[in-house]
Amino acid sequence: MKFPRTSGGFYAWLFQRLTGILLVILLIIHFAITHNLPKGGSVTYALVAPRLATATWKVFDLTFLVCALFHGLNGVWMVVQDYVHSETAQAWIFYALCTLGLVLLILGAITVIPFKA
Repeated sequence: MKFPRTSGGFYAWLFQRLTGILLVILLIIHFAITHNLPKGGSVTYALVAPRLATATWKVFDLTFLVCALFHGLNGVWMVVQDYVHSETAQAWIFYALCTLGLVLLILGAITVIPFKA
């Protein structure tokens, strides 16, 4: 399988930048809510569970998860395109990254979605 360097390169570059910006915003919100607001200074299950049971925080966490996975795996893929010159190796790495991303997305989703307080 041939991976052309020009096809979709702009979109990969653009989404890498957009997810990077979004990750910074989501990370600031996460730290502000989770680590700065708790009284007593510690994060406990009793404090986090009711928040994770709401639809808003589920969407927030899933957005964070999707952005982080895309940003990280897309970054690895860009490095692979630069340094791995064998098309066969690129194909195997591409499919491995897609599989890893799917597995991590499913694990994250089954952790967040059914969460109840």
